[in-house]
Amino acid sequence: MRSSGLPPESRRDELTSYVNQVHTARVEEMADAFGVSAMTIHRDLDVLAGEGRLERIRGGARAITARLAERDVRLRRHLNARTKQRLARTAAELIEPGAVIALDDSTTVGELGQHLERRRPSTVITHSLALMNTVSAQSSIALVGLGGQYYAETDSFLGSVVVEQAQRLTADAVFVSTTAVRNQALLHPDAEAALTKRALLKTGGRKILIVDSSKFEGAGLYHVMGLAEFDDIVIDDQLAPELLALLKSLNLTIHLAESSPKD
Repeated sequence: MRSSGLPPESRRDELTSYVNQVHTARVEEMADAFGVSAMTIHRDLDVLAGEGRLERIRGGARAITARLAERDVRLRRHLNARTKQRLARTAAELIEPGAVIALDDSTTVGELGQHLERRRPSTVITHSLALMNTVSAQSSIALVGLGGQYYAETDSFLGSVVVEQAQRLTADAVFVSTTAVRNQALLHPDAEAALTKRALLKTGGRKILIVDSSKFEGAGLYHVMGLAEFDDIVIDDQLAPELLALLKSLNLTIHLAESSPKD
């Protein structure tokens, strides 16, 4: 993996992905893998630890667990980043030009932001502050921002006020993700988030789930919606065959985001 020619931020993204894959790595190992000095790796690890993307340990670093990362949007944006980008590219093709779409506050759906100008929906409804900022910079797309109680850990607005606003709106399509899919249902560990996602889904005629295969059989407490109520699912090509067969049995339209040689 010789990456000595990469700019620092790109190298740190690659370094984060590397440590997430191997779970624990020593400085010397990373220096050799990336073709840079041990001092450069030390500096990169200090930056990544400061951003909460990795945990510094003696002589190296280890990955932040998925369970911890789900609590903080800064960590979630870097968790499985390449997979989220591939999912978003595939899901973006489901946005019809001129459509009214609703987007939830998940970091997976957040990756759709970079595709909106190209796909040209007429209106975006969202409770994600990050997506509000993205859409507000695009004069050709109308923004309907759902406000209420702001939660820094999700960088979004959640709860009853958001739900009340969503109940007065209609979208052509709704795109959501979640932290767990189990027993043929979407689950989420946070009650307010589950309530808000459910309300957002009810605004749409076409319900589209974007989720990576690692979320299947994960842990979740609060029910969002049954899988059978969705029209489409966008998922990576690493899903176990038996789970893929289950999705097919539910008559969902399945869109596979295939791995590229660089992944």
